[in-house]
Amino acid sequence: MLNKTRAIVLHQVRYGESSLIVTLYTENHGRLCCMVSGVRSKKSRFPSTLFQPLTLLETDFYYRASRDLQRMKEASCPFHYATIPFNVTKSTMAMFLSEILYLTLREEESNPTLFSFLFHAFQLLDTREEGIVNFHIWFMLIYSRFLGILPGGLNPVKEDTVSPDLQLFYGLPEEASSALSEFLASPQGPPPDIRLSHASRTLLLERLIRHYSLHLDGFSRLKSFAVLREVFGQ
Repeated sequence: MLNKTRAIVLHQVRYGESSLIVTLYTENHGRLCCMVSGVRSKKSRFPSTLFQPLTLLETDFYYRASRDLQRMKEASCPFHYATIPFNVTKSTMAMFLSEILYLTLREEESNPTLFSFLFHAFQLLDTREEGIVNFHIWFMLIYSRFLGILPGGLNPVKEDTVSPDLQLFYGLPEEASSALSEFLASPQGPPPDIRLSHASRTLLLERLIRHYSLHLDGFSRLKSFAVLREVFGQ
């Protein structure tokens, strides 16, 4: 049956001479894969830019629950990124966050609250000018709530009473610990007035990546972190 839903592009791979297999996170069905035929042909109805990671889409596709691969009929972009494709900081961050989602978004059922958070978060990344250097840290922290792995150990406790997992966030420098608290208190976006030193930002990002790796199978395969470090000096 033909199904209309909003979607976020997570990943794409070439298939044959002119088609793509696109992994989407959809509002109605969670994660799914779609065949998009003829994208790279001269007469294609679909611009290839529609299927870049984190593109926000409105889609029509033929959906059958028994199929592992759905077939795309129509796709359009309700929100065109104005800055992400042209800003090195934002585009690198988008690449990093799209890989995080590709590795962690596994549910194949509707989760409107999570979808709404993601859909608006990436619009915020595109439109926001202040506080962008902290966006990926804020995103990973808030997103961890949806994954059920919100870090513990943010409050001072005796170090020998907590697990190695919780110790990742025990005894952080005051600047880093305070930033975590402010990020958690601001689910609509990173507060633009938070100032983090390079050392604190690097420390928080490394701890969050380690935290995800402890809880989520396959997350250690994260490849874009090396590119992020090169661009951000992290």
